[in-house]
Amino acid sequence: MREAWNRLRGHLVVACPEVLLDSVERSHPVRCLVPPPRPRTVFVSRRSGTVWRWEALPLPPVRRPPPWLRAVRRFVVESDEPEPNVVRRLSEAVLSAHASLDLQVRGQAEVSHGSPTPESAIRLPDADETDFASQPAFEHIGLLQYERAKSRPRGEGVTVVILDSGPGLRPDGLPRLDPGCVDVYVDWPQRVPENFPVWAPLRDPGGSPCGLAERWRARAWSPLLATEEQMRDYRGHHGATVASLVRRMAPGARVVLVALLNHELATATYELADALRWVYELASTPVQHPDTRTPLVTVPMVYNLSLGVDRSQPETVESCALLAVVDELARQRAVLVAASGNQSQGRPENCLEPAAYGHFGDTLAAQTQVIPVAATSAAQPDRYAWFSNEAHFGAPGEDLILDCGAVLAGSRYVRWSGTSFAAGLVTGVVAVLLSTGLPPEMAKARLWERAARPSRWDGVHAVRL
Repeated sequence: MREAWNRLRGHLVVACPEVLLDSVERSHPVRCLVPPPRPRTVFVSRRSGTVWRWEALPLPPVRRPPPWLRAVRRFVVESDEPEPNVVRRLSEAVLSAHASLDLQVRGQAEVSHGSPTPESAIRLPDADETDFASQPAFEHIGLLQYERAKSRPRGEGVTVVILDSGPGLRPDGLPRLDPGCVDVYVDWPQRVPENFPVWAPLRDPGGSPCGLAERWRARAWSPLLATEEQMRDYRGHHGATVASLVRRMAPGARVVLVALLNHELATATYELADALRWVYELASTPVQHPDTRTPLVTVPMVYNLSLGVDRSQPETVESCALLAVVDELARQRAVLVAASGNQSQGRPENCLEPAAYGHFGDTLAAQTQVIPVAATSAAQPDRYAWFSNEAHFGAPGEDLILDCGAVLAGSRYVRWSGTSFAAGLVTGVVAVLLSTGLPPEMAKARLWERAARPSRWDGVHAVRL
């Protein structure tokens, strides 16, 4: 049975011009909550000889945001009226406001993978850097052949921003992560608590009204299966595993990891929307990397979104506020690579949001700048992985060897699957393309030109570097 998605009970998210916020609060039974704190410190990795170390870098107060950025605020409903009714009335009354429920956002890593299917990720105590760097996934996407070229772009001058989970900080206040994994680490100050009691089911999870049975694959057991406690640690390093793929594909790019998701790989729409905007605003601050003396975040910029909000129908946008934020970033020529989702256990499913914005073309800018990515099968690289939702593009996402950025359960490496990791590979490809001088609005078209065409009608176009 498909697990229900959630929303924050009694909460709305509104994206609108700043001057309209007061009128929204006066004319509707809602109260604008005080914006939560934003990061005041980031951590940059610095190299001394062969040794990497973290250094904390304080941030000055953020300048006034550019005029094209809408204000995004969380409101609480102060009446007994159902939240969807308030959202509908607010959107109809204030034409410049994009309102929606504060929906749950989930990371898209599938703990079940392979054939037969185990129930957890698989620990790899004997794996090393060579196993990670030479795995078949990199051959399938064309990296190993590309590396044999004498001269090649490596993502130089491109910033890759990964909004995902993070392991948090050690008692000494530094990240629990190898500083060689990412260039900038941001510990987002407002994490949604795990098992948050305010979550409420978004819709009835009672099954299909047509009586279709869910299809589940066989389960298998292995002594190397991660326990639930170990899986919690792996989920906390989910962002680091995505970063390891980006770093392998585009070693010259600057990789920024924003630790936004909790150890259940969940957050709320408001936090995601605010983090998207904050990173783009960071590009206009005077803070520079202490080694390169360049801004921490520069353009061209590629967002990796290995996460999603449920979207059951192509015609229905669940999170209008998130669409508004993605659209305005897309209009500023940012490229957003998004995982399609892991819900298709034997039955094709639509993309999750925000991948759906590019797949179905919800706005012109999103159609051009949002790249939805599915996972392809390890056995048949032009076929969807059995769990993957559909998308325009596919990349290896089944049974990958991943670098956790720290030793967990006796090993730094783990075998895991999900559209999360397919998106990470494509993000690396996009970073390489942009480092050649390719305009950001041409990145999606170039991926399509280079993609390997499927051999069957039910296949997927596989991204090639």
